[in-house]
Amino acid sequence: MLKNSNQPFSDSLTITKSIYGNLNSGEPVDLYTLCNAEKISISIINYGGIITSIKTPDSRGELLDIVLGYDSIKDYEEDTYYLGALIGRYAGRIKQGKIFIDDKKIQLDNNAEDSQLHGGINGLNKQLWQARIQKTDSEVSISLTHRSPDGHNGFPGNVSFDVKYTLNNQNQLSVEYIAKTDKATIVNLTQHSYFNLAGHNAGSILDHQVKLNAKHFLPMTDQAYPTGEIIPVGDTPHDFTTLTSLTSNINKQDEQIKIARGYDNYWLLDSGGVSNKNCAAQIIDPKSGRRLTLHTDQPSVILYTGNYLDGSHLGKENTRYQYQQGLCIEPQRAFDYSLSSKNYQPFNTVLLQPNIPFYSKSVYTFDTI
Repeated sequence: MLKNSNQPFSDSLTITKSIYGNLNSGEPVDLYTLCNAEKISISIINYGGIITSIKTPDSRGELLDIVLGYDSIKDYEEDTYYLGALIGRYAGRIKQGKIFIDDKKIQLDNNAEDSQLHGGINGLNKQLWQARIQKTDSEVSISLTHRSPDGHNGFPGNVSFDVKYTLNNQNQLSVEYIAKTDKATIVNLTQHSYFNLAGHNAGSILDHQVKLNAKHFLPMTDQAYPTGEIIPVGDTPHDFTTLTSLTSNINKQDEQIKIARGYDNYWLLDSGGVSNKNCAAQIIDPKSGRRLTLHTDQPSVILYTGNYLDGSHLGKENTRYQYQQGLCIEPQRAFDYSLSSKNYQPFNTVLLQPNIPFYSKSVYTFDTI
């Protein structure tokens, strides 16, 4: 089993910087690699805050890359799957791109059929962020900053974003998000890495076992918007209150699974925060023994099983990622797409006001069973 050391190892924590490539604009993109005493390494580029690689040992000590990605910056520029990227300003789908703030209707720019998806065209995942590295005796970090101007993709407010990735010797990757605005706006941020704990090119993730600390989920319409209902997970294929293999239920004749072509719903968490002993989610690959545990202060997660991967993009090591070869576990805030008047009001508030910064933290722990 991977040990979780309680002692700092200042000489074993490293962070390196190298040139990753150049954008079509000619701007250089840098690659930052964080390593710890357990030989876990996490590589991040300052384009889109994208995690390009996470290498962890299995139960026998074999290191493999467990996130889907690409080998070149050009591929990340052309990516439509959001592989490894930071998502915002708003993570999720907004019907017709319409929101209301203080009873004022605002039309956002749409980038998907009848909707805005994940912040619109050239969202945070397509921005070149400024980077700063930090190292202490107990952790190494990269802080990324970006300023999104008022009106970008239709969103009001000049918003400054600061995202900090930190790796320590307890095999924890923490992701902290800060956002500040000068005008009332909406913000919902998440990280969109696709995990395959057997290895990024190991094929289907349906043998993975999943546990979600959630007794309720949000059903979706056939257009993939929450209906406004809150449904108990009991006696449904969405019950992951105990470790359950994805293959157990994903092929059942369930309307929600049919709509998403797999899993792609919000689960409302009962975990109680980052420091609570109860995790928000846990994923295990029984063959390799790798385990991923998520703690978060966010009220919900989306479990997405790579239902739209179709082999059209050439990934790392000449891998064409196919249907359900990676899964995302996305901590974020759920949104109520009620069809009542003054629709699109926050289910768990996504409203960001001046002088009240947005802050969120999620912690991913990597070990073995």
